[in-house]
Amino acid sequence: MMKYKFPQFNTEIENPTVTINPTRIQVDVANSTITLSVTLETANAKVYGVELTDIPVSNLNYEGHENLMERALQGLSKYEVK
Repeated sequence: MMKYKFPQFNTEIENPTVTINPTRIQVDVANSTITLSVTLETANAKVYGVELTDIPVSNLNYEGHENLMERALQGLSKYEVK
């Protein structure tokens, strides 16, 4: 079970469904990073929108949703409650 805590929300978000907005992907070629806009939805229908910034990438060519989800989970790891 995953649990996240973001500075802008005064709560811990437990085991959310993660959705990536495919129209809000920002690529910083010079720094080899991307920024993703994601929605976290909990089982009790609370929805949180967050922007995951400075996600390092070695290849700026993405092939499908699977790669983006890997990157989103990598970006979310900064906010994991352990």
